[in-house]
Amino acid sequence: MILKQDLKWSPDGMRVEIIRSGEYEDKELPERVREIATAAGIVSDKRTPVARVSDKAKKQHS
Repeated sequence: MILKQDLKWSPDGMRVEIIRSGEYEDKELPERVREIATAAGIVSDKRTPVARVSDKAKKQHS
């Protein structure tokens, strides 16, 4: 899960915590935070793709 912007939330109704934007593993964030972020539209499921060097590019550098 990718949080596209910081999220302020209150786990107990008294104190406010800030969850910083960034990439989080599944279950790393509390379920309620995931629900709030999804409802607010600040979640992306897209992961950063890993750059791969093509075989052709590898041969050119050899």
